[in-house]
Amino acid sequence: MKFRASAAAAALMLGAALALAACGSSPSSSTSSNASTPASTATGVPTGNYHPVSDYAGFVGGSGKADNSKSPIYIGVVNQQGGTADIAPEWTNGTTLAADFINNQAGGIDGHPLKLVTCAIPDTTSAAQQCGEEFANNNSIQTIAMGAVVIGNQPLEQAILPTKKALVMGVTILPVDSTYKYGYILYGDATRVEAPIGTFIHEFLPKVKSVSIIYANVPGSNVPNEVIASTLQYYHISVKLTAFDPTSANITAPVIASGAATAGLVIDGAGNPVQCSDVYQALKQLNIKTPVLANVPCDSAVTAQGDGGQLPIGWYYASANPLPGDPDDPSLAAFKAVADRYGDPTGASDAWVADAFGQVLTIAKVYNEILKSGGTITEAAVNSDLKSLKGAIPQGPPQLQCGTIPGAPAICNDEVSFFQNTTPGVFKAIARWIGSPPGWKPPAGLF
Repeated sequence: MKFRASAAAAALMLGAALALAACGSSPSSSTSSNASTPASTATGVPTGNYHPVSDYAGFVGGSGKADNSKSPIYIGVVNQQGGTADIAPEWTNGTTLAADFINNQAGGIDGHPLKLVTCAIPDTTSAAQQCGEEFANNNSIQTIAMGAVVIGNQPLEQAILPTKKALVMGVTILPVDSTYKYGYILYGDATRVEAPIGTFIHEFLPKVKSVSIIYANVPGSNVPNEVIASTLQYYHISVKLTAFDPTSANITAPVIASGAATAGLVIDGAGNPVQCSDVYQALKQLNIKTPVLANVPCDSAVTAQGDGGQLPIGWYYASANPLPGDPDDPSLAAFKAVADRYGDPTGASDAWVADAFGQVLTIAKVYNEILKSGGTITEAAVNSDLKSLKGAIPQGPPQLQCGTIPGAPAICNDEVSFFQNTTPGVFKAIARWIGSPPGWKPPAGLF
């Protein structure tokens, strides 16, 4: 992923769209039926009962080109970009990719061309509020797709709230996102996509008895790492958290202080490719051979540059998206074909592009279902259909559970998958779609 450094950005980039968000209640205590001991195959855990979406036109519900003689149907798109704290401007590229695909291969929206109404937030709360007001006052828009936004979320949502317009998010950052009444967070928040790390280590790396978590010292970045630490302590695994100065040219001292050399596992909690690379290079410089687990943003060309263009062999990765390089996932080739066709070949390996693509296609599916059943696209109809979605979505989890978590009604997913980079370009699935530790609750007052 590309990255623009900022305090909030560092927190956001901790997930694959794996993001920092608050939680006032316990996440789901169940684990996926795929959370079994991995088969000893060359490619890892097969997809099993996980059937990812690879027929995108079928998912949307149409085929061929949209009819440009019909009136367009509009979807709002908002992302934080154009300022000094851009997090993922490539997310917006993913929305364009989705619109191009829908209009050229999925028949538009019941034949109508899809048009995006885009509003950018250049890292000011006033800009966020203005975007919210523009969407609220535009009667042509019933749904807004939100990208990597960490500034002005509350003013944005407060401006939209009275209209009851749906806000479809890929990942969330702040407490207000997970509690937004008409919100749908398709890929999960930090509590629910970081907490499964504890489950994974306990069930799949049982020899690990101590963990060193190393992360950048920026406001907010402690929260997801403390969530991870809490899940490890729940399993009586000793853990040490060590923060480093992200502006430092050399972080070997904090890495030494972290106890990484003697730990059973290092968690690279740096959160973005640049800082992932810093941790990687410090470990290499110190000749520390301890196994490493990282979030999917570390699966990046930037991190790979720390080793001459190759990602570190043996690292584990947590992801709430399909992970490029997984030979058993048919959705990866399908997504790459779309990205190649519409001029964004690098987007096929970018989780932010994948998130945006899935968000817009999910909205289009709902719109098609409403219109093809003889209904009208209204705020009430959209919210009703989004709440009822249960199956797999593009580039996301195998099932949704929107509105089922008390205190966080917008959350739709609480599971992630884990992979290991076994050889260059190959990511072996170790566990598919597992959840938080059964019975675990987030630390009181952390959010």
